Amino acid sequence: MSSSNNNLDLTVFKLVGDQYDGVFFVFDLEAGEFVYLNDALETLWKRKVKEVMENPASLLDSIHTEDREHVTANYRKLLEEREKMHLQFRVVWPYTTDRWMRLKVYPLGQAEQVHLVAGMAEDDSSRMKNIFNMQKINARKDSMLEILAHDLRGPISLVQTLAGVIEEDLPKSESEHSRKQLKIIQEICKRNIDLIRDLVHQEFLESAQVEVNKERLDVVWEIKEVIKLYRDSQQNLGKEFKLNSSHEQVYARVDSMKFMQVINNLVSNALKFTHEGGVISIYIEKNEDDVVISVKDNGIGIPEKHHPCLFDKFTEARRPGLKGEESVGLGMSVIKTIVELHQGKIWFESEENKGTTFFIQLFTQE
Repeated sequence: MSSSNNNLDLTVFKLVGDQYDGVFFVFDLEAGEFVYLNDALETLWKRKVKEVMENPASLLDSIHTEDREHVTANYRKLLEEREKMHLQFRVVWPYTTDRWMRLKVYPLGQAEQVHLVAGMAEDDSSRMKNIFNMQKINARKDSMLEILAHDLRGPISLVQTLAGVIEEDLPKSESEHSRKQLKIIQEICKRNIDLIRDLVHQEFLESAQVEVNKERLDVVWEIKEVIKLYRDSQQNLGKEFKLNSSHEQVYARVDSMKFMQVINNLVSNALKFTHEGGVISIYIEKNEDDVVISVKDNGIGIPEKHHPCLFDKFTEARRPGLKGEESVGLGMSVIKTIVELHQGKIWFESEENKGTTFFIQLFTQE
């Protein structure tokens, strides 16, 4: 036992640790060794307590290879700052699926005087599995709403237009009953178009108002789930969807449901302002300290006079889509709010008749 913990009374830690279902430990930062480690490690981590006490660094071998850099970076941060931290990572179990762990570490002391930390690690696999399932359901729901809105809005608008044309072609002195029926058809079409618009818009606003709850997630996987349905429907939508990434996995701390709403909304906007046969491209770039996601289209672009006010609430930049899709001007304002709640940044580049690219920057170090 090192000099920094010679006077530490382990009685209380043992009383807690011996009853705690998760891993409970006290670690000496100066010596790089465990002062106390409970037996739950052998159940949750599949490692012998005695072996880990003798060689603490061996724990890193059981961390999933994609998460080792994340864990190592946080350990270095703990050594430098000596402040409490929470993190998630996966542990590789032999002959079974990976397990998610949620680790909480607390300093036992003040600032520079901190030599010891206490920590708790719990199996977080069930919760993470539920989150992934909700992500799939949510991504499918949002994409389907947008696709259905796009698919239904066009034919209903066409019926509305045709009814108007037929009404104009009818002799004015005849067919008063037919005129009334055509008016009813037009009114039904209008109400259904408004209903579709309000449904999609309200769904986005309601999800944006809920508190942000960030988790460390693979944004490549997340965005693939959003784009998959668009790709499956791209023949009907009349657009081509592309998704590329600088890395196979790119991790960032995001609230999956709200952040994927942002991506979905940007794709939906690109869909509205891109002509038939156009291309919508999403690119994910991982850098040392951040992740930059771009959503690009080759559509009609945004007039330069609207650039300064695009993210304003009830902005004057609002305008109907190419097929008459209405906008109340709240979308971009809400998108910006959600991105900023993630401590991120959003901006765009656009030129009329050449297209628009939106960029979202997420910082990977918090």
